[in-house]
Amino acid sequence: MDLDLTKTSLWISVLIGALIVAAASAGFQKYSGDDDSPIKLKGVARDAILGGIFVAMAWTLVPDSMSSITDSVTTTVVSAANTATSVAAKAPEVDVQVGPAHF
Repeated sequence: MDLDLTKTSLWISVLIGALIVAAASAGFQKYSGDDDSPIKLKGVARDAILGGIFVAMAWTLVPDSMSSITDSVTTTVVSAANTATSVAAKAPEVDVQVGPAHF
């Protein structure tokens, strides 16, 4: 079975895998080093590329499983977004006054 590079779910999952590994790398750098040491962007970018490569390798090894995982995650994210949108629409309006108080 050939890998279809025109699938959007393939590229979305590669991007999500890269972002997850990059976030883990940045978090590890932030909480394992000194408080004053900055996060090294070169290392985070390297780990993001590796995360994307690992997800792409998984797509080549088990494309049917990756397709079903991507579809289920996409369905979950869409339903969560719809729920959040409906909850936000039902929230009461809050009147915010900016500036000094007028008594």
